Amino acid sequence: MLSTGIYLAFILFIIAGLFRHNEQSIISTDQTPVVSVVIAARNEEKNLPDLIQDLVNQEYPLDKLEVIIVDDRSTDSTAKILIEAAENFAVVKYIRVEKLPTEMTPKKHALTLGIEMAKGDVILSTDADCRVGKFWVSSMAYSVVQQDSISIGYSKVAGKSFFERIQMLDFLGIITANAGAGGWGHFWSGTGQNLAYKKSDFEAIGGFEPVKDRISGDDMYLVQSISKLKSGMINIDANSFVTTAALPTFPNFINQRIRWSSNSKDNAMKNHLFFIFLSSAFLCNSTLLLSFLFGYSWLFAFSLKFILEGSAVFLGGKLFNTKVDPIVYVAWSLAQPIYIPVVGLMGLQNRFTWKT
Repeated sequence: MLSTGIYLAFILFIIAGLFRHNEQSIISTDQTPVVSVVIAARNEEKNLPDLIQDLVNQEYPLDKLEVIIVDDRSTDSTAKILIEAAENFAVVKYIRVEKLPTEMTPKKHALTLGIEMAKGDVILSTDADCRVGKFWVSSMAYSVVQQDSISIGYSKVAGKSFFERIQMLDFLGIITANAGAGGWGHFWSGTGQNLAYKKSDFEAIGGFEPVKDRISGDDMYLVQSISKLKSGMINIDANSFVTTAALPTFPNFINQRIRWSSNSKDNAMKNHLFFIFLSSAFLCNSTLLLSFLFGYSWLFAFSLKFILEGSAVFLGGKLFNTKVDPIVYVAWSLAQPIYIPVVGLMGLQNRFTWKT
């Protein structure tokens, strides 16, 4: 049960770290940064109109803001939507990728094109299926400038069905773990749905060139690399939060988590504390599953895990203004001893699909 003890110690470490965050107010300065919002989009005709409307309605000086959307070989009406947006709004610009790149994986290539074109001192990133509030740019950009670091924002999964709320809780759990570690100055990961950093820092780490062959994982790479170069911060200002659509089916959800797991094995080896945390979580849940299957004593360890993880998740919910349903938490907690080992093992084998 050593792995279980190590994992539970990590949960206590995370809980303590959640209390070490202070909300940073949006403070105007004489030098308002020029901001470039860079988005890679592929076949996003259903989502782009809402996001574009959110971005052009930002409470931020329009002469200091540009929105660059990279159309990555879309086959739907994405191109038409972007052409019309660029004609109607001066802040909107777009790039069209016509062919599958050979020098870099597709999403990293698309983001690189957008960042290279960007005139902003600060780069903000989100996904095409996200929604942002009118102070999102201000909160994320000023946090980068004030802290001189990469700003790691919160993303909430939207939805009311039980499956959608399970996804919301699972994503909250991941972000809570990162926020707890961040409270102690350890920045393990983030989400590309809500990141901000200086363009000069992106260039200083060599852009995506060091990870150009990885299918995904650009967000984890950026957080770990820039936080080591400068520093990092977890942005807990509610103005910085974004919402994202839930995945439509259970196979979609599992496929995404396996893809994330596949990224962790490469990045965790560069961050020993992160590697130990991931390993202990995998071994703890695997041990609980085996104990249940073979009739060993598992109730005490599961109860401790249930209480400590629940405390972490509910505290994370308070930090990020996200209500946690106790019934959803029970279901999520009961699924962990199966879900974590399966996703972990399949991630090690790269058993996922990715749109190319």
